[in-house]
Amino acid sequence: MLKILQYGSPKLEKPSLKVENIKDPKVLKLIEDMLQVLDKEQDHSAGLSAPQVGQNLRVAISRRMDTEEEIRLKNEAEGIKKKIKPIWEIMINPEILFKSKETSTKWEGCLSVNQGELFGQVTRPKVIKVKFTNIDGSESELMADDYFSHVVQHEMDHLDGVLFLKYVKDPTKLYTSEELEDM
Repeated sequence: MLKILQYGSPKLEKPSLKVENIKDPKVLKLIEDMLQVLDKEQDHSAGLSAPQVGQNLRVAISRRMDTEEEIRLKNEAEGIKKKIKPIWEIMINPEILFKSKETSTKWEGCLSVNQGELFGQVTRPKVIKVKFTNIDGSESELMADDYFSHVVQHEMDHLDGVLFLKYVKDPTKLYTSEELEDM
């Protein structure tokens, strides 16, 4: 199992390199291993990027909150109550093509900051459009809105050596999950 680097590691502050060969067995193994970590951490993780596991490559995986919500609502309408299995969007060499002027503020945490147990409010563009390469080598684009937009931008920030803490101007406004529940 891959080890998740923690805040303070210089590897988290380096911009990542473009993946040149999508079919490289090392890249495919990295993605497989990252998905394993996400499956283990699925109850409190919305994504993972290669720098978080010590790999300086532009690979980010984001949880498809938008799709999961659609499935949950459909199941609810049909009277089906079951836990939705996470849907992971694998993005290789992602680029943001569009950012809305409208913003949203959401609570964000990170597996690389206090093992995902520290949260702060982050303001980001509400809607973004991202272009990326899929694991099969094809090009894709996606629109991300609201919380899913935050997730994608958070993971892409890692690829540029940026942690969400950069956006929290007042460190006294960081809270543990216990403190958030009490609020």
